[in-house]
Amino acid sequence: MIWTVLTYVVIGLLAIFGLFYIVLLVRFYRALGTVRDGESDVEPKPYVSILISARNESQGIRATLDSVLSQEYEGQWDVWVADDRSTDDTPKILEEYAARYPRLHILTINEIPDGVSPKKHALSKLIDVCDGDILCLTDADCIVKPTWIAGIVREFEPGIELVAGHSYIPTVPGKSSVLICMQAVETLIYRVAGTAGLAMHLPLTSTGNNFAYRKSFFKSVHGFDNVLKIQSGDDDLLMQKIADDRPWAMRYCITESTFVTTSGKETLKELWEQRKRWASATIYYTPKIVFVLSMVFLFLLMQCVAVALSPFSFEILIATIVASVAKCIGDLVLIVRGLRIFRQEHLLKWCIPVEFIHAPFTVLAVLFGLFGRFKWK
Repeated sequence: MIWTVLTYVVIGLLAIFGLFYIVLLVRFYRALGTVRDGESDVEPKPYVSILISARNESQGIRATLDSVLSQEYEGQWDVWVADDRSTDDTPKILEEYAARYPRLHILTINEIPDGVSPKKHALSKLIDVCDGDILCLTDADCIVKPTWIAGIVREFEPGIELVAGHSYIPTVPGKSSVLICMQAVETLIYRVAGTAGLAMHLPLTSTGNNFAYRKSFFKSVHGFDNVLKIQSGDDDLLMQKIADDRPWAMRYCITESTFVTTSGKETLKELWEQRKRWASATIYYTPKIVFVLSMVFLFLLMQCVAVALSPFSFEILIATIVASVAKCIGDLVLIVRGLRIFRQEHLLKWCIPVEFIHAPFTVLAVLFGLFGRFKWK
């Protein structure tokens, strides 16, 4: 009797959450069809400040600086880098570049208040001292194109306060590791969800390594107040502040000239810590976003539970197969559209392998991110 009830409960919950998931995928697919390039051409062009927070980034910061300092933007622009208590050669490299490039400014941070997010603290300090009207953010291990600023600025049409840009992990056929290739697909999935979400005025996710907003907007919502002690979410949580009263004031940039490349994690341990950190911020989202993400999580959780119980129940096995096939087909249809939008069709062959690990990896990352600990650089 108990097993019969359990069987019906598992199948019922799998069906309910699965239906929500499929409906969400359909809405995502339709929303992706509405995204477009920005068309702002205001004169004079706005003053832009590029902001970067760096801590022990000597290994890759030269390439980042070379890329951000090669912008072809016709308006006024400058670059601000926060050296956040670095103990390697990062300060020396920054001094070297600042001596060669007058538009590069360095802000040295020697200590931070207890319990405060290091990155949010660094960005807040940079925003206080920079003069840009539009703030373009990237990370110290990313590469931007010379057309990056110009493309992002075109997204700031009248009424737009915040622009989420696209970043991806580059792969080299035959050379990139399996872990890197699968990360590239997983990252793309997040970007597709973020793009569709903003098109639906539902800011689910974004990335802090290609992010821009008006300084006036940041000041109007009092910056990172109330979220300063949350270690992650310098991008997503800021979007939440505008989500309730001005959801139309955000957009996702799909212009290829603005795409940013970022490096993937070389080890599973590094990837695990990163995903836990990302998940840790989700409970601070707005109730509407938490509800949507919770429903997706519950579907993935029930999928894992159903897989574990399948050997003991033919009914659960059939339900698991149906749910898994439906999810796989829905995911692939959506991802294929995303691959075309972001010009990454070469990743298609890695989509199926990612499908097999997507549910368990996401479920564990969320559980450990919310209830466990994670390491911060």
